This record gives sequence, structure tokens and C-alpha cells, in this order.
Amino acid sequence: MSNTYCDHPFQLIATPTYLQCKDDQPDEFINGATHMALAHNIMIRALNAIYLQAPHILPAEQPAFLHFAEVWHRSVEHHHKTEEDIFFPIIEEMSGQKGIMEVNAQQHDAFQSGLERFITYVRQCLAKEAEFDGKYLVRILDGFAPVLCEHLADEIATFVDLRNHGEKLKGYHVRLVAEAQKAQQLGLLDDVVFLMANHDVDFEDGIHNFPPVPAVIAWGLRNVAWWAHYDWWAFAPCDRSGKMRPLHLPRE
Repeated sequence: MSNTYCDHPFQLIATPTYLQCKDDQPDEFINGATHMALAHNIMIRALNAIYLQAPHILPAEQPAFLHFAEVWHRSVEHHHKTEEDIFFPIIEEMSGQKGIMEVNAQQHDAFQSGLERFITYVRQCLAKEAEFDGKYLVRILDGFAPVLCEHLADEIATFVDLRNHGEKLKGYHVRLVAEAQKAQQLGLLDDVVFLMANHDVDFEDGIHNFPPVPAVIAWGLRNVAWWAHYDWWAFAPCDRSGKMRPLHLPRE
């Protein structure tokens, strides 16, 4: 039996930078959409990790696995709240087109109830108010994950198409990043390390520097902060160096 990696069942998103002609210089719209795709792929890899491993979690592993699942949920919620509170209003303001991102905002509503059901069950299990059942957790994911992943993929084209607004949106991506950093509420030892544990440094021939942090900070996250919750990251798709690793699943 071959090794199992977190590249399925939910498909990763090809980045606009990788898809464009190699001789073309990416503009800020391609770069912005590429950063969005890489962020979305972090969520998708972690989702795949939860989905594939949930039915095989041993009793002693349950707390750490559930914390990993909890951080995934927080990552998804934080990402979409940042979009709705910061990204979408700025894009609407700069473009002068009211409702330009309304379809994307409405898509968030399509999977919100499923996310709430997911985190309610995870927290009940952590609090010993419910008995953990990995197959049941997978059924919860089946109820909303396909819609979530469809949205994550669709949104990339929306960000590429922002180039159609030309000069109005010039400098939009720099502004989005700056405003998001001001409102940053991520925990260093859990939320930020989660990003490192779920980004494959070799994705698309290793052309992406992501997350975009200075090398010294990336080193500290991988070699110091990682160990605070190393048992959580045992369920992550990538090892401490950012390389995809096979999951420890039962041989069939």
C-alpha cells in the first residue's frame, strides 16, 4: 500500500503565479490571488488531515487531535472574518463598486452552520461532554466541506479579476495586508505555527515564499514555538521543515 498524503480528498488550488506563462511578470493582482490561494491551501491540507485521520485516532491521541481540529476551525473563521471586516470593504471602497464582493460574502453563509456543528462537537469532546467518534466527525465534514472548498477555489478567480478595475485598485494588496496586520489576533504558539505546519514548502516546485515572514522568524516558529504543542502538529500534513509527510494510517 502506498503512503497517504494530505493532497486529497479535497483538491488543492493551483496558484495564478504557477499557471501563468513563465515569461510573464506577475502583477499585484496575480500576486494577491496567489497569496490567497496559498492561504486557502493551508486550510485544505489541514482539512484533509482531519478527514483522513479522524476514523483512526486512538483514545490517547484524542485530546491533541481535537486541539488540532480546533485550531483549524479558528483559522477558517479568522480568515473569513478578516475578509468580511477588512478585505471586502476596502476593495468595495477602492473600486467604487458597491457589492463587488457580495457573492463571496454570501458563499460564507453556505457553510457556516456546518462549521458551527463541527466546532460544537469538537469542543464537547474536549470537555468530555461527548464521546469522540471519528467517523461521526467525518460525516459532519461531509455536510459542509465540499461547499467550503468550492468557495475557496472560486474566490481565487474573483481576486484575479480585480485587475479589470485597473488604476482604481492599484496598491490594493499592500493595503489589505497592512490593515490585516493591524487587526492581527493570531496566537503565536498555536495559530501561527499552524500555518507553518500546513504549508508545503515544495508545493509547485517550491516557488513560493509563504507565509511571508522573515527567515529568522520562520526559524523560530519551526525550531522553538513548534514544541509548545508538538503533539498537535503530529497530525499536521507537514513536518517541522515544511515538507509533506505520509500520515500514520493503518495498513489495509
